[in-house]
Amino acid sequence: MLLATQKSYELLANYGFFAREICDKCGIVLGPVRFSRHGESEVYCSRECRGDAYRSAAHRQGRPRKYKTGRERRAAKTRQQQVYRSHPNVEKTVRIQSETKNLQTQKVSLSYLGTPGPAEPLSSSRRA
Repeated sequence: MLLATQKSYELLANYGFFAREICDKCGIVLGPVRFSRHGESEVYCSRECRGDAYRSAAHRQGRPRKYKTGRERRAAKTRQQQVYRSHPNVEKTVRIQSETKNLQTQKVSLSYLGTPGPAEPLSSSRRA
């Protein structure tokens, strides 16, 4: 119910807040959340006051799920990968031992290359 302007100012003077509407059933001051019905002028503070507390909330219907659980979804993905890998033209990359053998011994230390002194430039190209 919409309050008269005088009543709204009385609430402000007595309790320190300004209100425009109260619940039509229980008389509680309404904040930013109101419950109402389409085409009716009554406003309520809750679903209980409106009279349909036990009705389930209306959910928007979306696209139906392909798999009901995460376990079904993972199992389908695993099957898909197994079928893909079972084809003869798909090869799994294999690491070749001969290319990666003795990598630690092939590294060259900085002392072997030599480092330039304080007066020498870092680049090797010199102009005459």
